[in-house]
Amino acid sequence: MKLLTLRRVTAAAALSGLIFFGGSTEAVGQSAGMTAFREAYTAQTTANRVFEQDLALSAPTFHLDIDSRAQVLEGSFRMSGTFTWTYTDLDANSSTNKNIPFYIEQVGNDMTLYVKRRGTWSKMLLPGLPSGIAILWRTTDPAIRNDTLNAVKSVEILSDTPDLRIMNVTLDGAKLADILAKNSAATFANLKGDDLAAHKGIFDRWLTAFRSTDVNFSWSVNKPSLTTATVAFDLTEIMRAYARSVLEESAAGRIVLTDAERKLLDAVGYYSELRAYTTQIAARKDTMVELPADLSAAPENDDSLNDVFLEMTSVVQK
Repeated sequence: MKLLTLRRVTAAAALSGLIFFGGSTEAVGQSAGMTAFREAYTAQTTANRVFEQDLALSAPTFHLDIDSRAQVLEGSFRMSGTFTWTYTDLDANSSTNKNIPFYIEQVGNDMTLYVKRRGTWSKMLLPGLPSGIAILWRTTDPAIRNDTLNAVKSVEILSDTPDLRIMNVTLDGAKLADILAKNSAATFANLKGDDLAAHKGIFDRWLTAFRSTDVNFSWSVNKPSLTTATVAFDLTEIMRAYARSVLEESAAGRIVLTDAERKLLDAVGYYSELRAYTTQIAARKDTMVELPADLSAAPENDDSLNDVFLEMTSVVQK
C-alpha cells in the first residue's frame, strides 16, 4: 500500500521548516552564553509577534522558495505566503515554474492549510510536525517551556554590543524530537484508519530524522528591546535524513514509490539544502495576517498538498 507521496513529503518538509523559525527555547546552565540566551528568551513571550520569513529548499532539479509572514496573536498562529517552485525534468528536457498562494491557521490543536489553485481555495488539516512546531511558537504553558528547557546543548556568543547580540545555538535533536512528539500527539485525534496510519508514518520518520542530528541556528537579538532581529536555520541534515529513510523503506518493500518520486527523493536525500531565515517586524494593525473572508467556505481536500505539488511538477514541454 502506498502510504505517502513525494509531494506530501516535500510539502510537509517545507512547511515544517518554515514554521520552525519562531519556536522559543530556553537554555539551562550557568555559562555566559546560556545566561545571555535566557535573558533574550524571557523577553520573547510577548503575546503579539509578527515575522517575515523565507525558506529555500533546493536540489539539482528543483528549487522551492516560500516567502511568508507569520503571526502569533493571543495564543493563535497564522501564516500567509506563496510557494514558488521551479522544477526541471531532465529526461523530458522540460521545466515549469509555479506560484501558489497559501494561508495557515492554528487554534488549539487543529492546524488548517488553505491553498489556491486555478483560482479556487481548498483546505486540509495539517497534523503532526507542523502543528507541533507551531505550538512552540505560541505556548505560554510552563510545562511545555520546561520540557524545552533541556533541549539546548550549547550557546556561543559571536558578538555582544550595546545594540545587538548574536548567538549560535545548538539544540539536541533527540530531545527536540521528544518535545515535538508530545506537542503533536493531540493533533491526530480526528484521524482514523489508513489516513491516521499514513500521517503517523510520516511523522515518525520526521522524529527519526530529528534524532539523527543536532539542530543549529543563529539568533540575532536587538539589545535595547531584547526582541528578535533575525533567526537563521540550516535544516539540511534533517531534510536529507528524512528523504533517505523513505528510500530505505521503499527498498525494504514497506512503501511504494514511482520512478519519478524515487529520483526526486534521491536528490533530496543526498544533494538538497534546506535553509530558513526570519526577521521580526512590528506588530501593528497593518502588519497582521488577515485571512480572506471566503476561506471559511473553502471545500475540504485532504490531498491539497499532493495536488499542489502535482501541479508544480507538471512540466511544460519545451
